[in-house]
Amino acid sequence: MSQSQFRNQKIIFVVGSTASGKSQWALSLAEKYSGSIVNIDSIQFYEGLCIGSAAPTLLEKKRVPHYLYNYVKAPIEMTAGQYLRDFYALLENMQLKFPLFVVGGTGFYIQALEKGMFNIPEVDSNLKLQIEKEINENGCQQGYDELIAFDPASKVHKNDAYRIGRALEIKRAFGKTMSDLQSDFVSSKKDTLKLPFLKIGKQLDKKVLFQHVTDRTQTMLRDGIIDEVKSFVTEGYADWAPLKSVGYFQVLKFIKNEMKVDSLSTEIVQSTMQLIKKQKTWFQRDKAVLWSTEGGRSESEIEQKIDLFMNESKM
Repeated sequence: MSQSQFRNQKIIFVVGSTASGKSQWALSLAEKYSGSIVNIDSIQFYEGLCIGSAAPTLLEKKRVPHYLYNYVKAPIEMTAGQYLRDFYALLENMQLKFPLFVVGGTGFYIQALEKGMFNIPEVDSNLKLQIEKEINENGCQQGYDELIAFDPASKVHKNDAYRIGRALEIKRAFGKTMSDLQSDFVSSKKDTLKLPFLKIGKQLDKKVLFQHVTDRTQTMLRDGIIDEVKSFVTEGYADWAPLKSVGYFQVLKFIKNEMKVDSLSTEIVQSTMQLIKKQKTWFQRDKAVLWSTEGGRSESEIEQKIDLFMNESKM
């Protein structure tokens, strides 16, 4: 079923940093508007990573339908491209209840869903290894000369081994330049979101966030995040990318005896606050988000905006 058949349905992105309270807000909104919640948090996709990701509880999932949570099994690693495919496949579900409240703090995934993404095709692993070996053995110059002979307009620096290698992969695998791929993307834009959407978010004072993070960290430790990580280590997944995320990474260091238990909570809180700073920087660029802030626009004011959005003439 095409997106055009859903044109009368609407999406509300609920964004913000970790521990801002956006998930609980989205839950109450989904109940109020009889909608559904869709995950766009890059760690809550994974099966078994529930405590450290602050995934919705079973009770919360019973209150309203939740989608794209805890469904990707180790050792698979989620990508933005796969998320787009999963999201649009979800729209084929005839039982899906709109509006959809798309909730998370992973800005890149939100951008990919809203605007599409520059999707580089997958290259055969043997070709990747071959090009990597060539650059390691011969240096960058030989690969750079090959690239410039094929694409004189390339702006890759002659000493940038990574980008030279990536451009050579595209050249040899598909006979295209990186500029060709960019042009293909701009001309097609087939993955941009066609449904009407609104973006709202929550911002909290730094001191309030710090307390939320501290409380959440204590709850995660009490609820068993250490055992959650140990189970994946026992199964041989210690190098699985999601375990490098904030919270899980610090617990992994503790399990490997690289951190004392007395430091664990402090390290998680500090790393989470650093992540929050990065998330805020990302979202501040998006002027379309209606923010609920202390001393500023309230949640009730934003909900009035949602009412107007829901009552707008249907496309």
